[in-house]
Amino acid sequence: MLPGGSTHVVRTYEPAVYVARAQGARKWLVDGRELVDYTMGHGALLYGHAHPAIVEAVREQVGRGTHYGAAHPLEVEWAELICGLVPSADEVRFTASGTEAVLLALRVARVATGRDIVVKLAGHFHGWSDPVSLDLDEAGRQVAAPGVAAATASATRVVPPEIEAVRRALAGRDAAAVILEASGAHYGGVPLQDGLVASIRRACDDTGTLLVLDEVVTGFRVEPGGMQALLGVTPDLTVLGKVMAGGLPAGAVAGRRDLMELLAGPIAHAGTYNANPLSASAGIASLRMAGDGSAQDAASEYAQSLEAGIRAAMDTAGEPGRVWRLASIVHIALDDPGRQAELSNAMREQGVDLLRTSAFCSTAHGDAELEQTLTGFDQALEALRTVAPA
Repeated sequence: MLPGGSTHVVRTYEPAVYVARAQGARKWLVDGRELVDYTMGHGALLYGHAHPAIVEAVREQVGRGTHYGAAHPLEVEWAELICGLVPSADEVRFTASGTEAVLLALRVARVATGRDIVVKLAGHFHGWSDPVSLDLDEAGRQVAAPGVAAATASATRVVPPEIEAVRRALAGRDAAAVILEASGAHYGGVPLQDGLVASIRRACDDTGTLLVLDEVVTGFRVEPGGMQALLGVTPDLTVLGKVMAGGLPAGAVAGRRDLMELLAGPIAHAGTYNANPLSASAGIASLRMAGDGSAQDAASEYAQSLEAGIRAAMDTAGEPGRVWRLASIVHIALDDPGRQAELSNAMREQGVDLLRTSAFCSTAHGDAELEQTLTGFDQALEALRTVAPA
């Protein structure tokens, strides 16, 4: 009934993983197994599963209505919270997902500049829509995902994450926007060179190109103001999602007032579930907790302990690889990339669910989860050594 057995390419496991319920830092599978969870809703859950404030906000809103087919006060309050936290946000337009928000940001950029080309950094993920479903192959050639029309692909220019490559891509002054993950590809999994985002900002300014930062993952997680606050670089447009909606479906574009006002005309933008009351209620609860930075600090402090523990375990075991951290996100890379999936599966067998080999930490993770994770990591490494070829 479900192609591949799931509704998301990253959720396709062998053997299959189906979750019955989740609470705090843990989730329970349909077969009764309990896992320490580091997928955290693909990074959307800064406060863990079923946080009481978010649950209560949604429960109350369900009784007041799930869809009004009209504007409502919650969307105004939600937007005010975003504008109060995100440096680039003069105004906000909501969508139903991060993918939709990317599409909208690129349309705004094209209308504002009168240009068609979008420059994308190789390896950076911006959802599954056609304009950003392109990358570079091992030979450095631009390739599009299956099903992306040649005409669409020709309007996207993929370049390595290097300032000279970006400058060359912008030299013709035909690019509407540069879009990138300010954290580096895959929420810091492939870090950027120091100062690169600031250099790209200057290159955009020099060529009349708009800078679009994709903060769907990093927004409100790494800092209340996102990566742009951490780096001190203000984009023209920001794409948001995940923590912004407290784990419910939503996305948003935030940016300069003159750009956002294009959505009052001439750009027509619609969406049945834009700023729906349930997502708005969860988002308000989430951002109220995110505003003072204490949640980010707590999750990052736990992540720091997790990073140190994993590094010590790898050193003790003599396992070649690296572990590093971006705020509350921990990344693990074995020197043999072919063993990454094996490590993820071995950790799941030990009762710990990573997102591939990354860990999204939350305010719900504590000492018990840390101990179980590090014990499980030791055992997972032992299991990998047992099955390793001679």
